[in-house]
Amino acid sequence: MFYNYFIDQEFADYLNRYCTGIILLKDKIKKISVSFYLSEAYANHACRFCIDVDLSDYEKLSESDEQKANKYFYNSWNSTGNQFVSFIYKSNKEYNIDIEKIKSFIYHYVFAQNLLEGFIKNIIPPTCILTIASLESEPFFNYISHFIREIDDPKEIKSFSKRYFEINKRNFDFDCYYHNTLTEAAVQTLNAKESITDKELHEAGGGDIADLRRFVVEEKIPFFIGYHSTRIDEIKIDASLLKEKMKDYIPKNAYVDIHPRAILKLIEKQEKEKLEKQEKLARKCENAGIKAGDYICCKGSYNDSKPYIGIVKNISDRYNTNLQLEYIVLKNDLSESRLPLRETQDTNILYILKNEVFEEHKKNGTLKTKDQLMQIFKKEGKKNSADWSS
Repeated sequence: MFYNYFIDQEFADYLNRYCTGIILLKDKIKKISVSFYLSEAYANHACRFCIDVDLSDYEKLSESDEQKANKYFYNSWNSTGNQFVSFIYKSNKEYNIDIEKIKSFIYHYVFAQNLLEGFIKNIIPPTCILTIASLESEPFFNYISHFIREIDDPKEIKSFSKRYFEINKRNFDFDCYYHNTLTEAAVQTLNAKESITDKELHEAGGGDIADLRRFVVEEKIPFFIGYHSTRIDEIKIDASLLKEKMKDYIPKNAYVDIHPRAILKLIEKQEKEKLEKQEKLARKCENAGIKAGDYICCKGSYNDSKPYIGIVKNISDRYNTNLQLEYIVLKNDLSESRLPLRETQDTNILYILKNEVFEEHKKNGTLKTKDQLMQIFKKEGKKNSADWSS
């Protein structure tokens, strides 16, 4: 069935009635609240749109204004006097969600929001408070909206629940129901190198994503959900603690789909790969004669021929070729600047000075400025053999 998003007579009449009343009584209103809620009345699932108007003092209204208030805000006996407008997206006779109905509701809600935040807000006095609930505060709309963007034609979907699971490997109702639980239980930061995602565990045969998420929350295993918390596609789980929990795991009931052997195998595989990478990086650093805490002199930028001098903070080989170094530029008095970390490759290094040599000169009082450090680089530093152009 096709729904024209631009025409919903009940919604238009409802919105027009309230806006008319607001215009006529704008100086008598203290608050306008626009909200929505999900309803399951009489086995019909619906999105409901609601406007609530609070008057400053109803008892002091003139007879004429009282009649207007009753007509536009409180009269539920005429065709447009309902307290809300419902968009039924799944009736008691239907199994599947009508995506088009939900899209229609979203369109109409956003239209009303723009009208109220624009025209209506400009005519009401500053003392009148206007609040409009954001659709993004409700997981239902966030997950639905993402699903709509992921598929080519929502009207061709015969089974929403089945198609949603095929795409996300998760149940839609669970995503909506458990969203706030995950958000509240998540930690603010987690070491990415020590984590494993629920998607990785699922793809490796570790179990159902919903069961894995419940387990992590119930067992208080730290996990991180990233910054797009309006919709949770995956969670990053503390791999070391999960490993310990899996060693003695006993399912609470026969319906829980979690497989500890597959989980342990994946974690151990990643641990082995991580160790091999660390050993490889250590060999590269040893061959280059550099470690975190050492001092480097690097080529300047294209617009600045003057070299950069700094202290190495982190070293990686994430591109599997050259070493990537993060360093902090030194001030003229050789203290660390507050500038953000710079990044460079080992091929851009002109000289390397061991931390021990630097500290020895500082201790002896022979090193106080960057110019003095530059001379020490040239006399006692290691010149980068990969680049002799300087």
